[in-house]
Amino acid sequence: MSSGEISLGERLNSSQLKSFAIKGLFGFKDIKSNFDKEALILIAENGAGKTTILNILYYSISCQFHKLSAIDFQSVVLKFASGDSVEIKKSDLPSFNKRDRRDVELSLLLWRSLNKEAGKTEETEETDKTDKTDEINKIKTTIKQNLNKSILYFPTYRRIEEDLKSLGYEENRFEQLVFGDREGKLIQFGMNDVSDKLDEIKTTIKNSALNLFSKVTGEILTQFVESKPITKEMRNSIKPDTLSIVLSRVGEENISLSDRQKIEQLVSTEEINSPQHDQLVYFLLKLVDLYEQQKEKDKSINQFAIVCNKYLNQKRIVYDEANVEISILQTRDNSPIDLKNLSSGEKQIISLFSKIYLESSEDFILFFDEPELSLSIEWQRMLLPDILKSGKCKLLLAATHSPFIFDNELDFNAHDLDTFVQER
Repeated sequence: MSSGEISLGERLNSSQLKSFAIKGLFGFKDIKSNFDKEALILIAENGAGKTTILNILYYSISCQFHKLSAIDFQSVVLKFASGDSVEIKKSDLPSFNKRDRRDVELSLLLWRSLNKEAGKTEETEETDKTDKTDEINKIKTTIKQNLNKSILYFPTYRRIEEDLKSLGYEENRFEQLVFGDREGKLIQFGMNDVSDKLDEIKTTIKNSALNLFSKVTGEILTQFVESKPITKEMRNSIKPDTLSIVLSRVGEENISLSDRQKIEQLVSTEEINSPQHDQLVYFLLKLVDLYEQQKEKDKSINQFAIVCNKYLNQKRIVYDEANVEISILQTRDNSPIDLKNLSSGEKQIISLFSKIYLESSEDFILFFDEPELSLSIEWQRMLLPDILKSGKCKLLLAATHSPFIFDNELDFNAHDLDTFVQER
């Protein structure tokens, strides 16, 4: 780390969520914590309530209030950088236990139409329900106005596996199951989601290349008609390495291999600078522009591969930019490996970083419950710093009972859960 550069542990929280408080957890605990730094790690043994705290906070900021009804607490208070704050009271949530807001509003409409002649008591009850619904809607609006980032929640990985086994699912069927909901994003168990996402990205890049190639063809016709001058800067912007990738993506159905080789030779020998090739320079310049438009996707895939390769044992993820192919290979003989044949820990790492680099184009807030499970001691030390180094995570809240999770730059970001708890 160079002088003047802020260490991971010293980075300030840049999300809009500045603090939270839970009142009456399990009937006798009050929890309160500020989010001063980018990372906060809660240390506690099993049974201390750390998962419940993460659940309450996640369900609150993702506006899944109906899920809060099953948890034993009185209220949760959220404070934002704008100065806004909300208090979600469990006593206001009974209507949301099994029905969402639209169902509640429908029931109120039916109540009004069927009970026009009802007495004062019924009208009071209806008014109370309506008031509570309006208050909940105001709270949701405030939260959404203040938190415009994605919210990711990685629950305990092993716990999901054990729960599925106890329900009678066979291990080879785990990949077919998806965990998530409309309001928030939970980590998906298994590799089907990762494989699908990789295929989706490859298809998007290839289709985009072909679509832009068609667009370039039209612009070339305009150039032929208008004969715009070709500048020195335009010629210099065509680099052999970039050109090779661009021409490969165009495909042999659009440009023959022999023509491609001739073009690459003209560029490498700088013969392309001859005025007789001005129209070709313009064409190639447009193809390079096409590549630049897709560069963010390529960058994300490369970062994903680099980070994951730090964890893979005798394997590596390889991204072939020219052919837009992503593979996992054995280091000893370069033979391909199927995602489903990776270890549990390797699957967890690839699934996690695919969420960060391949699925989310936005900054995010991340909650992580027991990140140490299925990971070796060395991987535990690396994991949270690597997540923060992505530059996308604006606030990280993790709960753990492993000292190796914070045996790194985040040592001073780890605190005993009891520090934030006051018993009544």
